[in-house]
Amino acid sequence: MSVEGWEVVFTGERLQADLLAAVLDANGIRAEVFGDTAYSYAINFTDARVMVPADQSVKAMELISQAQAELSTPPEV
Repeated sequence: MSVEGWEVVFTGERLQADLLAAVLDANGIRAEVFGDTAYSYAINFTDARVMVPADQSVKAMELISQAQAELSTPPEV
């Protein structure tokens, strides 16, 4: 899927895409989630894409990379 002026910054499970879009929105980046809306037991496991305006894609990718790095680092004890 391609939309002029928008870039895909994430492709994966709908639940992850919704959470990521909320994080991007909280950081001032407009994010839209595209994908199926079929939910099962109130949880959606279908694939989705997160798209942001092209001029915000670099910042969005930086935030995504930072979040992935933090998630892969074990918590300090």
